[in-house]
Amino acid sequence: MGSDTGGRSYSLTEIFAIKFVLADVVIIAALLFAGPVYALAITALLVVSVFLVWYLMRRTEAAEDRKRSAGSEGETGELDPVTKLQNRYADGDLTEAEFEAKLERVIDANERAERAGMETRELSLERE
Repeated sequence: MGSDTGGRSYSLTEIFAIKFVLADVVIIAALLFAGPVYALAITALLVVSVFLVWYLMRRTEAAEDRKRSAGSEGETGELDPVTKLQNRYADGDLTEAEFEAKLERVIDANERAERAGMETRELSLERE
């Protein structure tokens, strides 16, 4: 008995419209049955929840855009080592010195593999 939306994903505008209609009903019910203090508290919670939904939707969209724009994906969908390094540096996981050291190591490994006639797509980013 799971909720099945028929595979339809709602746009941000539709989510806000549904949320505002439901919020109006809840606020009016609170005004009628509980009083103005409760209605004000519910209104504040609903406003905060709307901003939270907006923030989370934007964050999800930004993450998806970052994945799409990363490009450099091979046939298997894996990112190449340089792109992985760039993403880690952009996310703040690496300092500039660490990024440059790891990048130099990847470039050196790539050059050695090419000189040896090896396929460089299979090289991993980190030494194990």
